[in-house]
Amino acid sequence: MQKKESNSSQQSIERALKLLNIMADNRTALTVTEISRLLNISRSTAYAMLNVMTEMNYLSRDPETGKYFLGYQVFILGSRARIRYSHLLACDTLLVNILPQISVPFNTINIMVLEQDYKVLRFITKWPSLLASSSNQFSQQRVHPCYCTASGRILISEFPEEEQRKILESQNLYAYTSSTVTDIDQLTDILKKIPKQGYTVEVEEYANFEINAAAPIRDYSGKIVAAVNICASKLVYQNRTQEYTQLLLALSQEMSSLLGYQGHMA
Repeated sequence: MQKKESNSSQQSIERALKLLNIMADNRTALTVTEISRLLNISRSTAYAMLNVMTEMNYLSRDPETGKYFLGYQVFILGSRARIRYSHLLACDTLLVNILPQISVPFNTINIMVLEQDYKVLRFITKWPSLLASSSNQFSQQRVHPCYCTASGRILISEFPEEEQRKILESQNLYAYTSSTVTDIDQLTDILKKIPKQGYTVEVEEYANFEINAAAPIRDYSGKIVAAVNICASKLVYQNRTQEYTQLLLALSQEMSSLLGYQGHMA
């Protein structure tokens, strides 16, 4: 009996977490019918789950439409999670101040960090304007793979080669485009070149028609604690490669200096 109850509790938790992810991705309020269909559960089961999540403020219900949307408790948790990377908030301020001076066009400039499962978290994102829209289906996602993204490669570039291989072997090396490198030997060769070059560039490996360039952000000890990433149109980037590289390295140096790093970036 205990085992059955344990399985039921686990299933309920999984459904609740799945619903939060669905709502975060959809960005629209959902009806009970839509939620029950998305989770493949009955309306009565959906109601019971929604009542609990609403009482705990993880969801809110519009009294006029009866639709559900994310509650304020989600935002409280998100704000608390930022404390873990509070040392990077100075880099956010730097980006805000420097954006008006950037002459090359870009899709986004991001500050990325490495999570424990070797996924890359997009901690801070800046667009050229508040009206800018995403250029691909992956750009709105907060979590990215490490093997096929410039930032991910930067963040694991100084690990010992044996550890890099273990990380790559643990990943689902999915080919997002026809250009995605999924061969582990090729990937380790790419990683070997990064420390000397000081940055890396990924061409259409994660999204078609885009180039991502990334460089390390180091703390006072010289450890890589984050990566700064510039995402731009492939056509534009290839015509102004030197300008993008200069901007990327300048951002890398300035952000590292803010964190107390006194060395010179490559």
